[in-house]
Amino acid sequence: MAMRRLRGASYGRDTQALRTLTAGLRRKIEKSPARPRYILTEVGVGYRLADE
Repeated sequence: MAMRRLRGASYGRDTQALRTLTAGLRRKIEKSPARPRYILTEVGVGYRLADE
């Protein structure tokens, strides 16, 4: 739903775009992108920022 608001009504269910964006952000802000501390994955839901 958030991606549709961001990219418009014609946006499909291309979750790979979101995964790619998230991976890029993790590479920039995480010390170890393979073990993220700030951008966390919520299985079946999406992503969230850590409470820290």
